Amino acid sequence: MDKRSLKYGSNSIILIAVVIAIAVIINLLVGMGDIKWDLTKDKLYSLSDESKTIIKDIKKDVTIYGLFDDGQIGSGDAYKDLTNLLGQYEKLGIKVTYIDPDKDPGTIASFDKDKTKNIARGDFVVKSGNKVKKLSAQDLYGQSSEYGRMFSAEPLITGAIKFVTSDVTPIAYFVQGHDENSVDSDLTQVRTALENNNMEVKQLSLVTEENIPEDCKLLVFASPKKDLTDAEMIKVNAYLKKNGRVVFLFDPVESGNKFPNFEEVLQAYNVGINYDKVKELDQNMHLPGDEYSLVAKLESNDINSSYSSKEQYLFLPDSRSLSILKNDKEWLKTYSLAKTTDKAQAASILNQGETQSGPFDLAIASEIQGGSKVLVFGNGVFLTDRALSSQYSTYFATGANYFVYTIVNWMQDKADQTTISSKLVSTKTLTTNESQVKVISVVLMGVLPVLIMGCGFVVWSRRRHL
Repeated sequence: MDKRSLKYGSNSIILIAVVIAIAVIINLLVGMGDIKWDLTKDKLYSLSDESKTIIKDIKKDVTIYGLFDDGQIGSGDAYKDLTNLLGQYEKLGIKVTYIDPDKDPGTIASFDKDKTKNIARGDFVVKSGNKVKKLSAQDLYGQSSEYGRMFSAEPLITGAIKFVTSDVTPIAYFVQGHDENSVDSDLTQVRTALENNNMEVKQLSLVTEENIPEDCKLLVFASPKKDLTDAEMIKVNAYLKKNGRVVFLFDPVESGNKFPNFEEVLQAYNVGINYDKVKELDQNMHLPGDEYSLVAKLESNDINSSYSSKEQYLFLPDSRSLSILKNDKEWLKTYSLAKTTDKAQAASILNQGETQSGPFDLAIASEIQGGSKVLVFGNGVFLTDRALSSQYSTYFATGANYFVYTIVNWMQDKADQTTISSKLVSTKTLTTNESQVKVISVVLMGVLPVLIMGCGFVVWSRRRHL
């Protein structure tokens, strides 16, 4: 009995020692190799292939400065996610360094010589040559809502790198004066997305400006509620004649007010706006119980063919229909970008009770060969902060990404420029009713402990005779 006990006891000790030795060796190897895995569903903390492609094509030196002491960052700190992500940029050749402004007070002043950037301790600064871009940690980490948190670190950092390494930064002007949505309060996420893709965004009043500025590379009307004045129409047409680029986002109007001047501008590009509201009767193409919360399919054409998203549908609730006018011109190309099914219906706002059957165009692009371009959507809701922060944010995000893609590529004559979007960090919850809670409690507090004790008793009874 003594020999047998010694034998089994020695084997147990050797086995325990081997397991501990293996665990120690594995931990040492992992620590030396800095091995990490991103197990999040959407790879939130890994650089996308799009960012890698953009950075690979950059030929200038870029440095990212973190204005804090990285040695004081704990494992549970939000800054840890950001510094881990910056480590991946560093592996691609972007220099990353951390400076504590308390120890080096002149650092912030060197980045903000004109004192207009409001750089402070805790911020990040991206610099190449004389160009500087400030990024706040809060913007990078993202604002939380009841539906989750938009982790914007990658698009903001990659966008800042594109900005500081670009020789020219085009300016997009969002027009005000017709009760449009504001880029400062209603369209801040779209504004950020455009800035991430090397566009400067400003507001413009056509009333106070004698002409549209010469540096305007894009003019945007975001959900106007009133028509252009005659003087404003002249300015827009003059801008388009100089190879201008204009985006129109029209929501359905509840009243019978028409937009004759907007219509006249668009007629030159073979596009018509209709005074109606579209509902989708195909049950597979709208939200349950809401026929006006419809989904439109992207059409097959040169513009959409280079859009690489797997989601070939746009969530466009509360849309008005558009028309491609039958006025063919050799020098003008008009594309249907997104359409409803043929089961859709459009209820006229001007003539109550009058309806038409689909399919309907909800997005149209038109260009004069070698000249100006217009992009028209029968919806502006899908780009608002309210939509992009709602419970349907993941659906709206597809439309916002598509919008930014067409602006960055087709509207600027760029060949398939890579774009980056934010990722939604959503909290997964398990909802249980009262009866399910009781069952779970019985299993965890009763059945499971009894099973463990039973297994232990069986093992003990077998080994007590060894």
